[in-house]
Amino acid sequence: MPQAPDHLMKETLYMKIIHLLDRHRTWLEIESIATVRNHTIVRNGRMTDILSRVLVVKAIHHHFPYTRGQVWQIAEYDLEQAIKSLRTTDGAFRQRIIKGELTLEDVERIISTATHLYLIHIRRCRRIERCRYPSKP
Repeated sequence: MPQAPDHLMKETLYMKIIHLLDRHRTWLEIESIATVRNHTIVRNGRMTDILSRVLVVKAIHHHFPYTRGQVWQIAEYDLEQAIKSLRTTDGAFRQRIIKGELTLEDVERIISTATHLYLIHIRRCRRIERCRYPSKP
């Protein structure tokens, strides 16, 4: 199974994302940061399987619409693609990536883009019953 070294993010960036998620978690916890799974991508118009690290995140509390125990597996490849997308559309984000100064809001945007969901809004969800989801763009 080929790996995709040209698509894997820098270890420091991956660990910064992990650190921010872990430090600010309220209703989520990180289950695994080193799980490796097959991930199917489209490359040159063809489906290709690659090995990719997977960030595994679990809901530890009910957080509407997500139930306690729900698990998300976010491929590192998808995180990298989200970063590439955000870097091209947001100059300030690009500068923070270059300097290694990600914010919690940046991590929220990366994961939302990577999962195509409004999955993590940690800062706004200090109390579960007060959390509100933004409308999708």
